[in-house]
Amino acid sequence: MQAAQTEPKRTKTYTDEVYRLLEEKPGVEDILIMNCSGVPIKTSMERQDALQHACLYENLREKCQAFLSKMEPPQLLTVLRVRTRLHEALLTPDGKITVLVVQNPKDTHLKVQDLKGNSLTI
Repeated sequence: MQAAQTEPKRTKTYTDEVYRLLEEKPGVEDILIMNCSGVPIKTSMERQDALQHACLYENLREKCQAFLSKMEPPQLLTVLRVRTRLHEALLTPDGKITVLVVQNPKDTHLKVQDLKGNSLTI
């Protein structure tokens, strides 16, 4: 008989451990952990910034999940990566919490070649 797969409980200890592990990673600038409703429960950001990020990224997560659920076969969002010129945000939803990590991208400038083969920095 196969053992039942159980979801780990998302307790304060679990949240603190996730936060601590992310804090140790190089390049991580901000961490935001939200509950299943999208409310910040632990963060390294200022309160207003945390609320703004939580609202915007939770909205984006819901739209991406709605899109993925309409695919054939339906898919589940595991990681959402959003990259800009200055930052990269990784959003990882699971059953009870959503983790948002804002980090500094490794390469700060994109190198592009023009039609003559010259390298340009954007």
